[in-house]
Amino acid sequence: MGKSPKSRAALKKRAEAEPPARREEVLETALTLVSEHGVAGASLRKLAAELGISQPSLYHYFPSKDALVSAVVEYCADKMLAASLDLPPPQRKEDIPRFAMRAVVDLWSTERHPRFVRFMFVVALESKENRAFIQRVFEERLYPGFTLLANAFGRDEAERRELRHVVWMVVYSLGLSFLEQRALFGKPSASQDVLDHAEWVVGAAERLLRLPETR
Repeated sequence: MGKSPKSRAALKKRAEAEPPARREEVLETALTLVSEHGVAGASLRKLAAELGISQPSLYHYFPSKDALVSAVVEYCADKMLAASLDLPPPQRKEDIPRFAMRAVVDLWSTERHPRFVRFMFVVALESKENRAFIQRVFEERLYPGFTLLANAFGRDEAERRELRHVVWMVVYSLGLSFLEQRALFGKPSASQDVLDHAEWVVGAAERLLRLPETR
């Protein structure tokens, strides 16, 4: 029998009161297990063993595996957002493509992000609910950053729309190349070809933005 909403809320409150480093350790370990063994292979028993605690102790952090999956998605989305906020912001609209490239390259240079991408595919395939949750987190926490960049430099709606497309072009063109090598092939770093491609995409986007009229 599942726990009542009141019990789940109490457990969540207790978990959030834990020292951040300990909670982060639980999330990072869960991320690694699911990305390497799939959802079925990443049992709470195995997670508890990796952490050196009893399985019942995990309920101090999360009332169920579903709650754990949701927490990992939110945690990694927050890390993605924080990484972009750590970069020096663009000063002109022409700086946006290189800013977007730097954010992608830095993100894929971590060990967490390739694991997170594998994690997302695994849990999204498991259920429609997981896919819907991942989409909602991205829409609420990550996609607005594209709009903020565009709004900061676009003089009107047409230019803001153009800038949003430029950000998407850079992020997703580069992201697919990095995903292939880092998440799919398991390479320890991106190849020089991928980095050269990143520079080419940025150069193309910068030239596009320098055109007198691209709308």
